[in-house]
Amino acid sequence: MLPEKVILVRHGETSWNQDGKFLGHSNPGLNERGISQARAVAGLLFSEDIDLIFSSDLRRAIETSQIIARTHKLPVIVTPFLREINFGVWEGLTFVEIEKHYPVLLSKWMKDPFKVRIPRGETAEDVRYRVIEAWNFLALKASGEKTVVIVAHGGPLRLLLCYLTGVDKSRQWDFNLGHGEVVTLKKSGKNYFVLKK
Repeated sequence: MLPEKVILVRHGETSWNQDGKFLGHSNPGLNERGISQARAVAGLLFSEDIDLIFSSDLRRAIETSQIIARTHKLPVIVTPFLREINFGVWEGLTFVEIEKHYPVLLSKWMKDPFKVRIPRGETAEDVRYRVIEAWNFLALKASGEKTVVIVAHGGPLRLLLCYLTGVDKSRQWDFNLGHGEVVTLKKSGKNYFVLKK
């Protein structure tokens, strides 16, 4: 039985985010602003009756989820399937630097990130596949529970939103989450709908 309510949370800001660098699987923790954002989310969700909290295994997501979990006295269930896309050779670079050093690849990737693989990295389809695996895993863990929180990254959360609401993956950019932003979904039949953002 799938949870009635799913609360998606994008991790708080890191120094790399602040500098405009592509993070991917790189693993910086939250900066001061990111900690404040995570605390704000914890305050926002304080009155929610949360049953389970899931998180990506990257530091920025774990730190965000732990701040939320403390207010509910819950453990955090961690899975690498919720990681951000692996940006490979682009990790640690800014968009301007990628545009300068990889203009052709960037153009192709922006047209179809589901088919274009960044060297030593992933395609968006790879991420979509493991995000669905993550959902199947947590759906089993959350069987019978009413409300779950998922703390992850922009890319995986956009693709999960497409999957849960039943819209095509190509519309992922319809769902844009800022750092420390929350999206709440409610179950309706086989799919979910966005309750509030």
